Amino acid sequence: MLSSSVGYLILLIFGGGFTAVTIMMQRRQGKEMTAEQFSTAGRNVGVGLASASIIAAWTWAATLMMSSSTGYQYGISGPYWYAAGASIQILLFAIVAINLKKKAPNAHTFLEFIAQRFDVKNHRLMLGFALMTNIIVTAMVILGGAIALNSLTGMNIFVAAFLIPLTFTIYTMIGGLKASFVADYFNTVFIFVILFIFAAAVYYKFGVTSVYEGLKNLPQSQHMLTMASVPGLLFGMINIIGNFGTVFVDQAYWQRAIASKNSAASKAYIYGGIAWFSIPFAVATFLGVSAAGLGIAVDSPDSIAPVMASHVLGNLGSILFLTMLFMAVMSTGAAELTAITNIIVTDIYLRSINPKASSKKILSTSRKVTLGFGLAMGVFSILLFYLGISLGFVYMAMGIFVSGAVIPVTLGLMWKKATNTGAFYGALLGMIGGVVAWNTSAYLINGHINVEALGGLYPMLIGNSTVFIISGVISIVHGLLAEKEFDFDELKDKFKSFDEHGDEPLREEVAYGSTTTVK
Repeated sequence: MLSSSVGYLILLIFGGGFTAVTIMMQRRQGKEMTAEQFSTAGRNVGVGLASASIIAAWTWAATLMMSSSTGYQYGISGPYWYAAGASIQILLFAIVAINLKKKAPNAHTFLEFIAQRFDVKNHRLMLGFALMTNIIVTAMVILGGAIALNSLTGMNIFVAAFLIPLTFTIYTMIGGLKASFVADYFNTVFIFVILFIFAAAVYYKFGVTSVYEGLKNLPQSQHMLTMASVPGLLFGMINIIGNFGTVFVDQAYWQRAIASKNSAASKAYIYGGIAWFSIPFAVATFLGVSAAGLGIAVDSPDSIAPVMASHVLGNLGSILFLTMLFMAVMSTGAAELTAITNIIVTDIYLRSINPKASSKKILSTSRKVTLGFGLAMGVFSILLFYLGISLGFVYMAMGIFVSGAVIPVTLGLMWKKATNTGAFYGALLGMIGGVVAWNTSAYLINGHINVEALGGLYPMLIGNSTVFIISGVISIVHGLLAEKEFDFDELKDKFKSFDEHGDEPLREEVAYGSTTTVK
């Protein structure tokens, strides 16, 4: 629809533009970047900027691509189940954010809190879950962007997957978390403006009647025109369960709570979650449901959004969609980069490699990790393409691999009776049980196991549900039986600023997971 040179130009404009803005912003502030500022943005972000950042960080490429796919496949129920199914986690996270700010106000990662709340093996296990979550989410961001570039410009999909991370890696490496917040604000504004243009264009160009009549004439019209759609409901259940993992185990969302003012943290998640609902709901309705009603055919539902955008406004629609998509890609990509950088620096480098590192050394290491991870994710995304794994498959399967840690982590923060053993085996056996149930159900339903069989709605639902059931039962039951209570007051002085000591240890070595027995 567009030439491949347009794709390269968009990558250059976005990457270069935000890098220039980041450099100018730092010069205007006139302050030297420190490790603490790079990691936490000064912990004084207000509710407006934090809300916009949450909206942008939760607006993945999948938000635009996958939501449209659900509207195209499941009809009018698809947009609702995608939007509602992924809003509830952000709203509930407001409660977790309050508890984190209260109990560990100076923490840099949720894993740093876990290391003090539980024992060493729990810290290492949750570290594995957190890294897996960041890798999966970043891969999905790049997958969505590369699919859109390939669909609209014909740009080589492998080249796109490698170059996309560069657009957000460079400015994130320079400006840290604060640069991510500023970019998120502008990205959110642009996304809503472009969304309004598409909504108005579809409505005035095609109207409601033509779309309705087209949906009514489809062979699968019995579930396309009702909220009682069984496929839509199954997807909604998978969406709700799976997305708990990608919020509660994703450092990117804990990071925004850590960076926010105490008075802004909970409000930001409530406002952000409510406002975010409108993005996938509108995109899926105007670019997904409308495309199905108008009879637009595509090779894969994953690519319906860019095709419909071009159908509505021609080349202008393609450019607008690519712009909106890259706003989403850059916001989420930058959020994930800063998240994994904080995890690696705080919970691996400082804890196990160089606990006496100075602020300057921490900052240098943070920037190297950001650059390295950004480049590595381009290579990993190319591998996913080579294996033939689709965006939709990754989106629905991610909960099976990462949601096992949701209940143990949440209980550890909010329940004094949560135990080391219950948290560890709840998370580990939850994931193992989910993978086994997923594969077993796929085999029983299809008679074989492959990507197509595993991607079915029923195996995905069974796998995701099993993870939560097993991890929840083990974590809660063991906590009740053990009769142990954790004293959260012990954590008040455990977390120190990266800039608080020069070449002195950043924090004293302490015992993990202190507990007292209730008599």
